[in-house]
Amino acid sequence: MLNGHGDDLFQTGTNIKANFSTNVWYDADADIIRSVLKTQIDTIFHYPEPAAESFVNEVANSHNLTPRNVIAGNGATELFYLIAHAFEGAKTILPVPSFSEYEDACTLYKHQLSFIPLENFQPIAGDLMFICNPNNPNGYIWTQEQIEYILQQFPDMTLVVDESFINFAPTAETCEPLLSRYPNLLIIHSMTKNFAIPGLRLGYMLGNEALIERVRAFKSPWSVNSLAIEVGKFLLKNGKYLLPDTSRLMKRKQQLVNQLDNLPGFIPLNSGTSFFLVHTKFDTRQLKQHLIEQHGILIRDASNFRGLDEHYFRINTLSEEKNQMLVNALKNLELK
Repeated sequence: MLNGHGDDLFQTGTNIKANFSTNVWYDADADIIRSVLKTQIDTIFHYPEPAAESFVNEVANSHNLTPRNVIAGNGATELFYLIAHAFEGAKTILPVPSFSEYEDACTLYKHQLSFIPLENFQPIAGDLMFICNPNNPNGYIWTQEQIEYILQQFPDMTLVVDESFINFAPTAETCEPLLSRYPNLLIIHSMTKNFAIPGLRLGYMLGNEALIERVRAFKSPWSVNSLAIEVGKFLLKNGKYLLPDTSRLMKRKQQLVNQLDNLPGFIPLNSGTSFFLVHTKFDTRQLKQHLIEQHGILIRDASNFRGLDEHYFRINTLSEEKNQMLVNALKNLELK
């Protein structure tokens, strides 16, 4: 899906004052990233490491693994496509609604797809399954017990757990402790959301050596650029204090939820993270355009998530000032 994701800021052609459509950490210290980029700018005059080897080594060290348990990617999305390629034609299970790139990647490589509603989810047998924890777009939190149950019940099925948003959800647990016991587990981390570097494109995957090698066979060289490699190494060593303050963020999110809940025609849905879905009586495609044109506000029209329709939109929690901008814009809303 080249178009249709949340952060379509490049398409608006207007001055956006508040971007609620992206789940990227809004309050990251950009000056620190800029300083690292400045010191490493000369690396662009040479080819990067073919498989981002020094970054992979740093990832392995930070997770107490070996480099053979790690693949670096041009964002998490490249890793989804690599997995889909490695399992070409597989019978694949996708809970819905969830991140659309799982489906897009699997469709490209002719998977046999089974869609199971996330509500009251019951897993079935397959070759491959993707889950997002916490889940995009609704912020659903998978417990470690749920994940381990799937791994135990279906040992011949590879389970991919996308933990791209785990730093935004204080109650979510990483399933990394399960790696040593389950060779059918792959875990994906994105560094673009929690450190606010989506333009650099950086992520990595952890897993059993044999499974990682199966996926690595389909990886092209130089997919991770030199600046991303250097910034990634810096963040793995020094970036913990740059991560979102989830306690403060979730309090602000709850304030925003309470305000929206008092507006007629808007029902915020339960979420374990800083972003959440809102059900509305309005057509969200019209609502999105209205907010852009009249208020300089961008929301995520969620109608293209499988399992949702044109009465859902997703928003991320921003600063108090910007949250109030959104609430004010939705008050006494009139759309034709």
